Parts: sequence; C-alpha cells; structure tokens
Amino acid sequence: MRVLFIYPNLNAEEGFNHGVADLSGALKARGHVTGLLNINEALYAIPSDERIVEQVRAWRPDFVAFSVMTQQYGYALRLARAIKAALPAVPIAIGGVHALMCTEEVKNDAFWDFIGIGECDEALPELIGRLEAARRNGAGHGDGDPAGGASQAYHAPPSAFDVRNFCIRRPDGTYQQNPLGPYPDLNALPPKDYECYDLAHMLRRKNGWQSILTSRGCPYRCSYCFNHEVTDRYLEDGGQPRRSYLRRYKPSRIIREIRELKARHPYIETIIFDDDLFTLNKQHVIDFCKAYVEEEVGIPFVVNAHVQAFSEPVARALSEAPCMIVKFGVESGSDELRRKVLDRTMSNQAIIDAFALCHQYGLHTSAFLMFGLPYETRAMMEETIDLMARIRPGRMRWAIFFPFPGTKSYTICQLGDLIDRAKMAAMDNYFCASCLKFDEPTDLFIRKLQRVFHWHVNARAGLPTSAMYGKLVDEVERMSARQWHEASEAVLQQDRRISNDLLARVNADPGICASSAPLREAGRDPASIRHYSIRYTEVMAVSSDFILAEKGHYKDLAARRWKAFRETIDESRAAAAAASLPRHTREGQAGERLPELRIVESGAIQALAGPD
Repeated sequence: MRVLFIYPNLNAEEGFNHGVADLSGALKARGHVTGLLNINEALYAIPSDERIVEQVRAWRPDFVAFSVMTQQYGYALRLARAIKAALPAVPIAIGGVHALMCTEEVKNDAFWDFIGIGECDEALPELIGRLEAARRNGAGHGDGDPAGGASQAYHAPPSAFDVRNFCIRRPDGTYQQNPLGPYPDLNALPPKDYECYDLAHMLRRKNGWQSILTSRGCPYRCSYCFNHEVTDRYLEDGGQPRRSYLRRYKPSRIIREIRELKARHPYIETIIFDDDLFTLNKQHVIDFCKAYVEEEVGIPFVVNAHVQAFSEPVARALSEAPCMIVKFGVESGSDELRRKVLDRTMSNQAIIDAFALCHQYGLHTSAFLMFGLPYETRAMMEETIDLMARIRPGRMRWAIFFPFPGTKSYTICQLGDLIDRAKMAAMDNYFCASCLKFDEPTDLFIRKLQRVFHWHVNARAGLPTSAMYGKLVDEVERMSARQWHEASEAVLQQDRRISNDLLARVNADPGICASSAPLREAGRDPASIRHYSIRYTEVMAVSSDFILAEKGHYKDLAARRWKAFRETIDESRAAAAAASLPRHTREGQAGERLPELRIVESGAIQALAGPD
C-alpha cells in the first residue's frame, strides 16, 4: 500500500520527527511505499491548502497518517478535512503526542478514521497489512478507486477493529478503543527511514546537524512533560510496568547507523543525540563513548543530561569522546517553583555542581530555561537570571511556558484559572509569548526577557562587559509596554551589532587562530569581551568564546524567528506561509529561494543498521 505521512510543523523549528521515520521504516520493511509532507516554512515555501491537496491526490495514497503536536492540531484537522473532501475513500489517521495526550478530544471531533496511541512501530504495519488484505477482498473503502475520489465515505473493515494501540471509528462516528500493546523492543525494529526527510536539503539548512535517538523513555515525571502520561496510559490500558518504558538501542547498531548516514551524507558535521536523557545509565554512557572512540566515528555529538544523573565518570567519558555540548534542563532558578510546580527536586547547588563538572572537563554546556511558569513571580525569574550569571553556561536556550493539555502542569493551570484561552488557541509555538493570565507588569517583563534575557545575565555575571550591558538593561526596564512594542523588533539587530563589535576587538587579524592562547599572545584576550549574544534562533544566547572558536559562517546568519500569534485563530497557516509571512521566512541562506513543499518518497532502506 501507499502510505503518506503528513507532519505539520508550521511556525516552529525545523525538527526531525523520529516517530515518522520509525514508522516509515517499519512499513517499508513490509514492502509498502511511503511518502512524507514535512510542512515547515523554514525548509520549504508552503503553498495553499488547495495546492497541498492536489499534491496528495497526485501521489495517490491508500492511507494518510498525520503526526501532530497540540499546537498544530487545528491546522492538521483543517488540512485533513480538505484532503477527505477530495479523497473521501482514503482513510485518514492521526498519531503523535496530541493523540496520546488528548485522545478523548480527538475522538470528539468524530473525523479521524484511525487514532494511533503511543508507540505504533508494530501496530501500524499490522493495521496497514489488514487494510491491504481487506482491500484485496473488496472491503474497507467507499465506491471506486480510493485515490480517484470516490463518493462514498470510508468505513474500516471488520478485520481492523482489534488492532492494538488504535481507536477505530465506527460508521456512527463512535470509536472502538483497543488496549495498548507492549513497548516495542527497539533492537528488533527495522532500520529507521531517515531519507523520507530529504536529508540533503535538511542538513544544508541545519548546518550539518543530524538528530539520532539511542533510547526511548525517561524516568522523571516533570509536570510539564508528557512522559508521565505515556507510562500511566501503558500501565492502565496495556498493563505495562513503568520501568519497561526505558529502552536503549545497542551501541553497535547506533554506530553502524551513523556510519551509514555519514556515507550517504558527507555533509553531516554534528550528531544530536535527542534522547530525553542520554546520561541516565552511567555504565551505558561509558561503554557507548568507548565504542564511539574505538570505532573512530569522529563526528562531534551533543547530548541531553540531567543534573541528578551526571557524575565525574560520565563527564570524563564524554570529554574523551568528541562530545561537543552537554544540555541540561534547568527550567528555573527558583528552588520553590521547581519543586512545587515543576516536580523537579534537584537543588540549585546540584545544578551548579553539574555545570562546574562539565567545565572542569572542557565540555561546552547548554541550559534550557522557561519563563512564565504557573504562579511564577518576577522575583522567581530574577532567581533564574542570578543562577545563570553564577553558572555561566556555554549557551542558554529559553521558552515561554505552554500548558500542554494532558500534562500535570495543564491541570495546575486549569485549577487556578490561569489560562487565557483565546491566546492559547492562537499560538503555534512556545517561543514568543505567554498564554497565562499574568498581571500587566509581569507579562511585560516576560516579553522583555524573551528578547534580552541574556543581557540581564551579561549585566550580572561579573564580566568586563557587564557595565555596558547593565546600561542596556536599564534602558529596557524604563520602557513602557508601548515603547517596548515599538523597540523590540530592532533588538535582535542591535544585539548582533554590539556582539560583532566586541568580537572584532579580539578577532581582527584573520591570520590568528580564534582560540584563547594565540589571541592573548597578540594582546587581544577573549575574556576581555566575554558576553552572550543571540545566535541561530531568537531564543538562544551563546558565549562569545564558542562563537570565536566556531568555524564557518553559520553563526553569522540572522537568528531564526517565529510569530507569537496567528493573526486570527482560524487563519489558514499554509496560505499565510505562502502569501503574508515576512520575506526571510520564504528565503534560505544568503537570500536563496526555498523549494516549494513537495512529497518526499525515499527508496528502499539498506539493512546495514538493522537488528544484530
């Protein structure tokens, strides 16, 4: 069968959806053909909904599967309805985080033919196999050719109604909800289909950074995360113990996978291990790093860590392998807020110690932060600034808290009547603004931090540049809401101009290597201009030390930006992306035009990275 995946990811980062790649690989292993529409305006020029529907019709799918995050659900539903109107006999499914967290809400729409819950690596191929058999027997579609636009609506065949992990729509619009199957054995799964993402194009857009997963699952139950809901659902609906959620691929499989990717795509420069928690098991990290070195993979990599799952042996192993960045979820500098609202029990001292350990071993660090948390005060946000000024991480990345339905933090917000529903419904991402009901001064402070958090850190970190940034912070603090609205659009350019002027003081001679020792010998010490500036995206501030050392010009590109709100809640995002977004969102690096969105159909997957 021909299965088309659709990944709506508008006004968001150009991320790699591992679930889609896994499912595509599982289907291809059974002889099916797959395609992908990766709808992201940083990668493609997005056409109108009508044009997308025509592309779908021309591809002639037998099954369409959406993978959806909560903030993209409205657009996904609208596009799916347009596809269904054109191809009523083609079954349409939804999966992803939103289907898991908001199953009842999705069922209430009475639209989706199939709703996939949890990890469907084995369930989706089983479902497609049953649908294919039913089609051969003349059951399971409306009248006529499915891709040709039959007039009769689709009805699932009886053989599909007991497939685990799926809710199947009955003719009356209600759903048969089946129990969840066991968590898949990762090392028994077929190879992931990376190529469905048009990697050659994606890697060029992302400076050669490629995402890979070495594990699934996380033992922590942070209130803002969906992991706790996953384990609860699998326990309640499938009888699976929570500990079964934590699984790892064998290091040998991952290393072969990286080698195969690098052979096909020499432009891969950095591997991002996107595991929720790469450092959970100390011995696994040590063994993996040892194998990575012995196999001479040689590609620098980035990992996610937790301050309560990080130790000296882990730091040493990472430093001996080519680990480039260790990322920690700090979220807030307020110990009270972390414990009472976020369910994160680490202390500030534990955070300080983990970052210090990384710096001791020469590891570049990254701190993930959030502002606008439930019941967060300005004083608590000031604690986050102070903690970063003390730690001085290699980089900081922040987001504005968003209450994802189904999480504990969403319940906290509901009970406290903290959510502005109109704002929440109009948001595509969690980078630009808050949808909580803060008082006006606090809301304004959050909006200012979204642009200049790093200026506050620069001002308090005891740097040679602190006095200068302190004056900039004072200017911003004096601005009213109206003044800030008028000034904020120019802040990113101002920040880059100031940073470049500082960098020029120590990096004026292209004949001198951009590392500390030669520059100090030349009388231009990088420490004298140390500061953070916005790089890569509008919510990431990077240390000048890293910027000076980084090769190439990717660091010099304008920061990726997003829109805070849709102009109207029911605005067509596809039409907006094609017609009304600013020019830089439709053009690539150095002003090049982005290719128009298209369906990517990759070839057969080589078995090099298959099961041992």
